[in-house]
Amino acid sequence: MLKKITLVAAMILVLAAAMPKKAEAAYSDGAAIGASLFFGYPNQGLTLVGQFKGVPLMFGVQAVANLFNNGYQYFGIGLTMDWWGLKIPLGRAGESDVHFYLGPGLAADATFGSSYWSINAGLRMPIGFSFLIKQKWEIFLEPAPVVNVLHADSDGVSLLGIYLGDRNGNRWNLGHFLHLSFQFGFRYWF
Repeated sequence: MLKKITLVAAMILVLAAAMPKKAEAAYSDGAAIGASLFFGYPNQGLTLVGQFKGVPLMFGVQAVANLFNNGYQYFGIGLTMDWWGLKIPLGRAGESDVHFYLGPGLAADATFGSSYWSINAGLRMPIGFSFLIKQKWEIFLEPAPVVNVLHADSDGVSLLGIYLGDRNGNRWNLGHFLHLSFQFGFRYWF
């Protein structure tokens, strides 16, 4: 059993080290700017996305809202930063090159509403599918789960979803631990 685990771990490490180098040659590189709509739990909104030439990170500035929950409505701002550690070309779809990307990232947001505020900081994992058109325009779909390391709101503070102190006997809150986001947008590569 230990041999199988060691073999699988070694294969994953070799693939993780080799695949990005091969995939990067077929993927647009340099500076990019774009926008996306995002929806999920608990936030919805718009994102301005971009990358600086020579910096392997994709940045996002979000206008955050919760419009569909009648219990509380709020607005705010969010920031994301992702590193696409794995980029794999999947083939062609019509005139587009189709790619898969995956990598770790950071997310933070601050939101405010009537008698409610919250601040979140966490780790995210964008899992993206992109369609490159002539190596300049990109259309992307990107689910990105977020594990909130820190959540603070008008009711208290929690680490990894566990409230510090007593919150009416309820110490665990899944919504303060896990956020889900789905983005649909475009980027232009310079």
